[in-house]
Amino acid sequence: MKKLILSLGMMGLGFAAMSQVIFRVEEPASIQGFYDFSSNGEGSSWGLANLNGVYVLDTVVLADDGTPGVNAQGNPASATGCNALTPGSLAGKIAMVFRGDGGSPAIGACGFGVKVQNCQNAGAIAVIIVNREEATVAMNGGTEGAATNIPVVSVNLSTGVAIMNAINNGDDVVAFIGDKTGYFPNDISIFDNSTLRADFGSMPAALAQNASELSIPLGAMVYNYGQNDQTGITLHTTISNGTTVYDQTSTSFDLISGDSLWVAMPAFSNATYPVGHYTVTNTLEYSVTDDFDVDNVSESGFDINDNLWSWARLDDATIIGKDNNYRLSTLPTATFGYCVVLKNANASRLATDGIYYGGVSTQASDSIDLTGIPLDVYLFEWNDAYTSTQDATFIDLQQVNYGTYEFTEDLQDSTIFIPFTDEPVFQLSDNQNYLLCVNSSTMELFHATDTKTNYDRNMVEVDMPRFPINSDDTYNALGFGLAPSIALHVDADLSVSETTVQSEAFPNPSKDIITVRVNAASGDATLKVTDMAGRAISTQNVKLANGTFTTNVAEMNAGTYVFSLEFANGTSSRFNVVVTK
Repeated sequence: MKKLILSLGMMGLGFAAMSQVIFRVEEPASIQGFYDFSSNGEGSSWGLANLNGVYVLDTVVLADDGTPGVNAQGNPASATGCNALTPGSLAGKIAMVFRGDGGSPAIGACGFGVKVQNCQNAGAIAVIIVNREEATVAMNGGTEGAATNIPVVSVNLSTGVAIMNAINNGDDVVAFIGDKTGYFPNDISIFDNSTLRADFGSMPAALAQNASELSIPLGAMVYNYGQNDQTGITLHTTISNGTTVYDQTSTSFDLISGDSLWVAMPAFSNATYPVGHYTVTNTLEYSVTDDFDVDNVSESGFDINDNLWSWARLDDATIIGKDNNYRLSTLPTATFGYCVVLKNANASRLATDGIYYGGVSTQASDSIDLTGIPLDVYLFEWNDAYTSTQDATFIDLQQVNYGTYEFTEDLQDSTIFIPFTDEPVFQLSDNQNYLLCVNSSTMELFHATDTKTNYDRNMVEVDMPRFPINSDDTYNALGFGLAPSIALHVDADLSVSETTVQSEAFPNPSKDIITVRVNAASGDATLKVTDMAGRAISTQNVKLANGTFTTNVAEMNAGTYVFSLEFANGTSSRFNVVVTK
């Protein structure tokens, strides 16, 4: 899982004007495409500090400083750029070097500026620095960086390995780094972060019963980055859930070179919204052949789901989406809270018994085992009045529910279910602003985040808090500007607290037979077992005698499971069981 360390000072970058600076592999076809990157031009004064209006397009080669062996990631130690390179050996090429591996002793442990200066002195026209982890990294050039004047980008480990493997396979790898404005004659573009999408990742079907309850605004900002003025452009938008349920084309419009235009589309409003995944596709169409057509289509998605309410996408019907794990670059001293804001005019149709969370991870250098680490879940009624993210305050927070989870093993990057314990089943209220937070007192944790669901344009259209964070009891309404992998588990049929019964299993953890004690004298019940990702493991009928029954978990893999009991009289219970091997 990717890990990113962000600071509060970096929040809100999504509100900046759409950048046309890209990193793209043009050849070979096997690895062609856009790749995530960070640039030394982001708030920096070293190297080529601003890539606007500048690009390089050339062959990528591995720098070779002669260091023998391999680094901790199994990549050539010679390609770290820490030693002087043969003059002219990189003339006219884009050099690729690896970041120091973090080992002891570290291989390639020199400053970013040193690597770039050595490559520039050998004739390189740009440098790609490969991180040692699955994330890009912010780069400080130091003293040596100040003496450089070529573009520098950081890519994650898998991107760098893919490029290196292609080079080692004998392929010519050609990459484009920089600003594509004016590079191609015909080049119109749309981007995910300049396109409106559904303002949720997953919406419970009970809140989307007709067009009056759910209407999704649509539209996109269209850019002309090409040399030529263009006429007769249209935006074609479709929505499909297996069947096309929306198909609209805008009126045609013209766009001169270097200009942009907001194109609004009719809202998506249906009489019914069947449960399932909906894909929204925006496509630019015009009469000439686009010279860079890979950015002519933007795609987003949302789910209508029975039981999950989230800003993050779902990977399937039960798994909350996650791509990167985030934490603050300056660690809090006591607590960190990752939060989402939820509100709906018909929320009282639903009750909640807990959350699904995309999980946490650690980095190797922290040497942290998750076993025994707790996570706390708080559900607040958020009663402060605000008009935008900028004036939001967090003073009138009334806690209405609480839950806790303690890791029984080192479940890195595992989706978990955290039940509410104060009110095992809590009825939601109409038009109530709720703040739902996962809190941790272990500051080194990286928290699961969905970076593929982009709300940048939604935030421009409606400036409201969606996913705040809490650092040592100080809230930031914008947060990281990205959706936490948090989903509230809800159901219109959940029993209210008066119809729940208390249950406990022992021994817990267990390897084979467990006894379940239930606060009910006798009766039949259905026992449903799911894993922490919500996948069904088994369903069985059980019979209580003197308030207990036994069941065998010997065939289950080691892990934590959710046991749900449903009784014939309509009562229910839910608890976790840990299986060891």
